Parts: sequence; structure tokens; C-alpha cells
Amino acid sequence: VIFALVLGNASPVQSVAITATAVATAIGAASQIISAGTSLASTILSGLAASGYRVTCAIQVENWTRYPLIYATVQINRNAAVTVSPSSILPGKREGFSVRMPNGLAEGVYGTVSWELLGIKRRFVLMWSAPFNFNHFSNWMGVGLTRPGITKVPSGMTWFNKMYYDKTGRVGNLHFERGEFYYETNPVIYRDSKFEIEGTMTNIHNA
Repeated sequence: VIFALVLGNASPVQSVAITATAVATAIGAASQIISAGTSLASTILSGLAASGYRVTCAIQVENWTRYPLIYATVQINRNAAVTVSPSSILPGKREGFSVRMPNGLAEGVYGTVSWELLGIKRRFVLMWSAPFNFNHFSNWMGVGLTRPGITKVPSGMTWFNKMYYDKTGRVGNLHFERGEFYYETNPVIYRDSKFEIEGTMTNIHNA
């Protein structure tokens, strides 16, 4: 399971580390403000995941900004499947979607999902990798934003390859932070002068 929070008006000079406990506290407080959107109105996040598959991934995003997140775009590995499609996320709402491994193949599921911030001309991008074999691979997740004015989604797995393989996340049109979720599940946090994105991922196959 992946949880991501998109917040507005964060300050890059706030250098105090945000711990998993602090994030949990913030999520608890936000539960009084953030409400379920259409996709989660009648189910919990884990209820979106496909049953009968070794590797699935259910993703929830909470929009703490005043900007609607629109034009959701998913790009995943070949033969994997989107079992519940992502939707637009209004301010003050949380929405979820799910993906699964390819049918009949010993492969995991990986890719990116992104939304445009209405009126800002930027895209919020979330990358995940949920492997089939934990002997050689781990769960990974990354979160970031495109530079102002960049809303076009590149073809194929361009953003996934950048967020999974690049050693630095502060060059080019997409800036991001990423983390490995194996021994620990501490949150990944991306900040710039306007926004802050926090995300965490479980370290199991049904992520």
C-alpha cells in the first residue's frame, strides 16, 4: 500500500526532519479535514487491490492543496494491469487506485502515475516498483514535481527510468526524491518553494 500527501505552500528552509511518527500524527489530524472521494466512498484502500495475485499495489493520494489534481496518467510495465483507474483529486479529498502483476508471469508491477495541478502548469509524479522477487529487489517509491510550465507526459517509461535509476533528482524537467522500502518504511519527502509531497510504502508483496 502506498500513501502520498500533496501539500501546498511549503517552505524549503524548513529543514527539520519529518519522522514517520510526525507524518502519522499529521495524517491523523488530517482525517478530520480530508474526506474520501468517489473511489474510496464505499471501500477502504486495500479493498481496491485485485485478489489472487502475489504482487499488487494499491495507491492512495490525499490532496491538501487548493488545486484540483486532474488528467491522471498511468504508465506501467508491459502486461501488468490497472485494476482500478486513478481519478481526479479535488482539494480536501483522497482517492485511490490499484495495479497488479502480469497474469501468469513471475514479474512484479512498476511504473508512474501523475496528475496536473490545475492552474499551476506542473505535474505531480509518483513512481513505484513492487517486485516479484524480494531476494534480489526491494519495494521503491519516489515523489516529485515537474518544473513550472511542464505538463506534457513523456512517452513510455521515461519518468519511471529517471526516478528509479538516476542518482540525482534535482536536474532536468522533473525533480524528485525516492526511497527504498525493505528494512524500513520511513517516508520519502520532496519539497520546493511552493509544495511538499510526502509518501510512504509498505515492504510486502501486496504493497
